[in-house]
Amino acid sequence: MSTPSGAGASCSSGSCGKCPVCKLACILLLVGGLNWGLVGLGGFLSKDLNVVHMILGGMPALEWIVYILVGLAAVMKAAKCCKCCKK
Repeated sequence: MSTPSGAGASCSSGSCGKCPVCKLACILLLVGGLNWGLVGLGGFLSKDLNVVHMILGGMPALEWIVYILVGLAAVMKAAKCCKCCKK
């Protein structure tokens, strides 16, 4: 399925990723996905590869906020809550 010119590459509908909220959700999902992949890899290597914890480990409340925002971004993208996703 081809997407129109200028459309976001992360959505098969071709209209996703145009609004700032949708772009932020995509970035948060990318960060969250990479972090979980590293956490899983770290489990096999017996290492702590949680990048969010490495960066924000001294500020647990901020770390939890990042995790909450990643979760909200996943729910938002799954429900297609952005205006640009509903076209």
